[in-house]
Amino acid sequence: MAITADRNDYCRAYRKHYQAYKCLYTNNDCSISRRLLLVYCVECGLKYQLMSKWRLNNTQTIQNEEYKDTLKSHRLEDMLKALGQAGTFRFPKSVRTVHGDVINDKNFHEMCRYGIKGSCKSHDDESKFVAELEKIAKWLEEGM
Repeated sequence: MAITADRNDYCRAYRKHYQAYKCLYTNNDCSISRRLLLVYCVECGLKYQLMSKWRLNNTQTIQNEEYKDTLKSHRLEDMLKALGQAGTFRFPKSVRTVHGDVINDKNFHEMCRYGIKGSCKSHDDESKFVAELEKIAKWLEEGM
């Protein structure tokens, strides 16, 4: 972890990104940027929940290697599992980019960040992926 982040930072990031996502969604603007905000709001919200669960104040004081690895990753499924939500939310496994790369919970943010299009066969699965992120964001909002 390059810079220190505390629970409040993650909570604030979740709320700000989710609010921006909702605003773009309402206006039907910038679908790629909207998805990027959604995935980052979910990641921040999950990290906030984990830090609360593990009673951690900031990322610099973490001694447990498992906690460090989980908090510095982008693996949403691992974070959900650590929160007791394994299997509650299911990401499609068949999303592919136009370049043939397989997209998962760990690298969806890259597809959005770089504006990489999905293959024409993956459109429905991309929508399902976003729908799962929306479900997680709403679940997080209930617990904030």
